[in-house]
Amino acid sequence: MSSITEYLSAHPAIITLVVIFVIILILYFIFKQFIKLVLIMLMIVLAVAGYFYFQNPDKMAERIKLTVDTIKSGTNEIVEKSKSFFTDLKELVDKTKEVPGEVNKLLKTADDMPKK
Repeated sequence: MSSITEYLSAHPAIITLVVIFVIILILYFIFKQFIKLVLIMLMIVLAVAGYFYFQNPDKMAERIKLTVDTIKSGTNEIVEKSKSFFTDLKELVDKTKEVPGEVNKLLKTADDMPKK
C-alpha cells in the first residue's frame, strides 16, 4: 500500500488522469440515455432530409436556404425578446428595492394619524 502512495505522490499526473477518467465515466452514465436520444434524432433528421432530397433534388438548395433564413430570423427574435426581458426584469428589481421604503413611509403616516 505504501508503494502505491509513494508512486502516486511521485507522479501527480496519474492522479489527474484517473480523476478525469472517473468524471468522464460518471458523466457518460448520467447522459447515456440522452446521447442515445440525440443520435436517434440525428438519424431520423438525416433520413427525412435524404427522403426530401431524393424526391426533388432541384429545390433542396432553396429549402435549405429558406430553413437557414427562418432559423436566423427566429434566433434574432429570441435575442431581442431576451434583451427586452432582461431590461424589464432589471426595472422590476429596481422597483422592488424601493417598495420597502415606501411601505415604511405609509406605516409612519398611518401611525401619525389621529385615532378615533
